[in-house]
Amino acid sequence: MGTNRILSQVVRDWAFGSTLSYASGVPILAPSSTNNLNALLFRTAAVGGGTFFNRNPGVPMFLKDLNCHCIDPTQDLVLNPAAWSNPAAGQWGTAAPYYNDYRYQRRPSESFSLGRVFAFNEQMRLTIRINFVNVFNRLQMSNPAATAPTAATTRNATTGFLTGGYGFVNYQGGSTFAPPRQGTLEMRFSF
Repeated sequence: MGTNRILSQVVRDWAFGSTLSYASGVPILAPSSTNNLNALLFRTAAVGGGTFFNRNPGVPMFLKDLNCHCIDPTQDLVLNPAAWSNPAAGQWGTAAPYYNDYRYQRRPSESFSLGRVFAFNEQMRLTIRINFVNVFNRLQMSNPAATAPTAATTRNATTGFLTGGYGFVNYQGGSTFAPPRQGTLEMRFSF
């Protein structure tokens, strides 16, 4: 039985590769308390050295789901300041530094490559490959401001767009966590 030479030339010597990474979002550090206990004990507010805002039971941590793709960063704050309360002056907080249900946006990473080797004879070869990063063009916003639940919400006086506050997602200057889809075409001739 013979092989179709044209079909063989079209489908052979292709290479396909991918790197895929899927995981939960990184935990968000609970806000550091502003009750001045750290200053009284001569400690820093770093993890293990200070105290944190208390988590209010039953109050949702988020105003909007960070993974819903429905956030307008010019209008929406995403973290709920009512979920936290400052311990009384001179008192330790009861909050842990991290909670499993208090995480930043998931950040999938997907890269693909497609290439082909064209062999002209035993020693001459042409390799062409294209690589794509963020191949599905997923929008990954900047992390929201999560340090001060008592921070005032600020807006631009002219546009009315958010410019700060607890749960503010920085959109200014096109700020995003990952760049849009990008491709690189490579070609190598070996002889």
